[in-house]
Amino acid sequence: MKYSERLGVIEPAQLQAVAERFDLGRVTDACPLAGGLFGQNLMLETTRGRFVLRGRPHGPAQLAKERRVASLIHERSSLPAPWPYRVSEDTAVFGWSYAVMPMLPGRSGQDLWSAAGEKQRVGLAGSCGRALAMLHEAGWATPGAYDDTIDDFVPVKDPEAWWLARLEAVRGQCRAVGALTVEDERFIDGVLEQNRAALREPFRPVLVHHDFKPGNLNFTKNGDSWEPSGVFDLFEAYIADPDEDLVRMLRIVETEEERRAFLSEYVGARGGLRAGAAERLELYALADWLVIWEYGRRNRVWFEGVAFIDSVRPHLAAARRVVS
Repeated sequence: MKYSERLGVIEPAQLQAVAERFDLGRVTDACPLAGGLFGQNLMLETTRGRFVLRGRPHGPAQLAKERRVASLIHERSSLPAPWPYRVSEDTAVFGWSYAVMPMLPGRSGQDLWSAAGEKQRVGLAGSCGRALAMLHEAGWATPGAYDDTIDDFVPVKDPEAWWLARLEAVRGQCRAVGALTVEDERFIDGVLEQNRAALREPFRPVLVHHDFKPGNLNFTKNGDSWEPSGVFDLFEAYIADPDEDLVRMLRIVETEEERRAFLSEYVGARGGLRAGAAERLELYALADWLVIWEYGRRNRVWFEGVAFIDSVRPHLAAARRVVS
């Protein structure tokens, strides 16, 4: 059966070989999992439970990094992560390495969000805020980036310079596909000049997901509310300023009430934001939008006939406004 464009055709005997490799019992069902851009996942149901098979990785470090991130969340956070996250580098079964992990309980946050009315979305936004606060319990001594040669995060000496280097890297990617005009570059420089000082405010480093949104969360019903029951899609994570993880959710939600519900629940669990939050969130929102802008323009899937400055201004204003 062909499960996705990326995974291709997989025979039942191959899935059973995976189950035997990890002592999962006999495979009784398998189906692709909805959501995500890349079609790497399928659900395996066996006589011992439900599992996720994640295959055909994007480069040799993807699965190892996700395993390390999952272990940190499992050890340091009250938010469940897919654990144990078991990786097989044996390419004999599929022609590529793969990982197997327990399927997290609950319902997809993306499904819940898509089906919800406005009142329900405000509640879900608050639940996402609680989920992020739980995730950010996973603290670290210093900011750091993942190094696949040691399978761990290595300290960054100058967090401000590191953030600026990451911003410059994505600007370079935008330039490479002709996605920024001279006027756009001047606009970006102006936002940096206006807000850069806020990056120097000290912070306690945490595990930053970097793609935190309903679609990467599961929830279980608890009375009238949905409570976080898991986080996944961990490849982009790093150790940094927790404020970085606020901006994608602030962009995805559609109303001020949803933004404030998300932030209120997060701050209520984590404590108040640091000085300079409005300026810092504007910078982080800019960096986040550049990632989305580059992807959409490079793959010609979004932003046809749209000007960068017109597209980014509402997100910067919303990020600043929610903490004003």
